[in-house]
Amino acid sequence: MTTTQSLLTDSVHVNGVDIAYVDKGEGDPVVLLHGFPDSHYLWRNQIDPLVEAGYRVVVPDQRGFGESSKPQDIEAYDMRTLVNDIVGLTQQLGIGRAHLVGHDWGAAIAWMYAFLMPRRVDHLAVFSVGHPGVFATPSIEQRKASWYMLFYQFPGVSEELLRRNGWRLFKEIIGADGDHRRYLRELAKPGALTAALNWYRANRSPEAELRTERNFPPVLAPTLGVWSTGDQALLEEGMTGSQKFVKGPWRYERVEDAGHWIPLDRPELTTDLLRGFLGSQSSAAAPSRRRRL
Repeated sequence: MTTTQSLLTDSVHVNGVDIAYVDKGEGDPVVLLHGFPDSHYLWRNQIDPLVEAGYRVVVPDQRGFGESSKPQDIEAYDMRTLVNDIVGLTQQLGIGRAHLVGHDWGAAIAWMYAFLMPRRVDHLAVFSVGHPGVFATPSIEQRKASWYMLFYQFPGVSEELLRRNGWRLFKEIIGADGDHRRYLRELAKPGALTAALNWYRANRSPEAELRTERNFPPVLAPTLGVWSTGDQALLEEGMTGSQKFVKGPWRYERVEDAGHWIPLDRPELTTDLLRGFLGSQSSAAAPSRRRRL
């Protein structure tokens, strides 16, 4: 399979945008969520093995990425809007309750989905990014590692500097990690780079640090947190500190010999972790009403 191929099976209009997605297999549903600057293709090594294990696997291109709509307004990427995209998609597909798996920004969405709508989440697996309650008060070491988030805050300026000299700065930031060659082709599409950066502008702006600290509802689902020792952007403290926000069973896996993109760097391990975790425990009893922040 070449990096130019797509696994997408259909698209649906929800929450004001068109969301392209993969829908494959039968059985208990598993929703896989990618982050920046990926697409459904991040999970290419996990889709078929999970289908073979008896799951229905749904993998969207989240708004701003891949073949989904790319609104240019920053406000279109507010976290609640992003979560509601997944709510709308699963409702359109007739999915009421699912296993939820996320990496990077996909993990951030999965966390929020899990504590706001516990009745809709069976098991939760999050890769690289810990609970937002931990990231709300980052250490100085994490702030240093997250310097790029501040750089991405300047509309127009960030885009120009990232593209300049054959995407030199972007290449230096990403390095040879992830699908780095594919990212350049995808982000060169009209509106794609601004849409991708708007995830950071809508949710990690300097002004966001002035917001009143939230009282996060606990995560009730059995939760698997996975972090890799080669991650240059996120520290281990973000994942290990997430346990205090989880009321359901908690499991932590520290992965060696992998960078930030664990599903690509350690595909077989990622698949084994998911197959061994999903459905391994009964979910905690969910409250009768949807929680709100």
